[in-house]
Amino acid sequence: PRFSTRFPAERLHTEMAWSDLILPQQALEQIEEIKTWLSFHRSLLEDWGMSKKLKPGYRVLFHGPPGTGKTLTAALLGQSIGKPVYRIDLSMVVSKFIGETEKNLANLFAKAESKNWILFFDEADALFGKRTGVRDAHDKYANQEVSYLLQRVESYDGLVILASNFKSNIDDAFARRFQSIIHFPMPGSEERLSLWQKGFPAAVELEPSLDIEVLSNKYELSGATIMNVIQYACLQALSREQAIIFEQDLLTGIRRELLKTGKMMR
Repeated sequence: PRFSTRFPAERLHTEMAWSDLILPQQALEQIEEIKTWLSFHRSLLEDWGMSKKLKPGYRVLFHGPPGTGKTLTAALLGQSIGKPVYRIDLSMVVSKFIGETEKNLANLFAKAESKNWILFFDEADALFGKRTGVRDAHDKYANQEVSYLLQRVESYDGLVILASNFKSNIDDAFARRFQSIIHFPMPGSEERLSLWQKGFPAAVELEPSLDIEVLSNKYELSGATIMNVIQYACLQALSREQAIIFEQDLLTGIRRELLKTGKMMR
């Protein structure tokens, strides 16, 4: 389906592979469990007759800081089974008009039902947040939206992934319904070193005095931020008509990224 108000979602694509995903072992093991469900859930429900005892779909929460691999993981899961992954645009789902949010969600799930699509709700706190005490009509209808969403997510027959920067922002009623809750932490120094090493194109060389391990230990950056720095440094090299990455290019790129979040370079 084309992106529209009736289907406010865009299809995710990636040219990357599982080997490009750098995460702690525990997170990788939990992702393997999702891949197992994707491969065998039909056999479990139909051949083994568990459809009477189990709900049809699989619900997962990805939580952690931006740029740590949540969207990439969703795209790779779709790639692994050859099925589309759609990232839901929550700005087009949530409406200030009573009943419209539920209507938009109903249209979305109706199109996705029985197609084995993966639905990825990025920054899901906006829609799946904690329900509040009812102080006025607005609170009442907001709580109805969350309740409807709970019901709809639970009855969907495919994989639904919710992504949030903070696990604490998700309603407790949702947490109990997840088969898996996976933390995507900021990478440690070893993970950062792998990200730096894998990030540079084969066409470039690093300045001989450049020590990537020192950068990995000194600067706590996410995977997405590291790639932004590498892109900046590569463009600087191209502008000089060279294929050499200098340390100063990387340091300037790091400084630029830190300034985005109001941090100063040490």
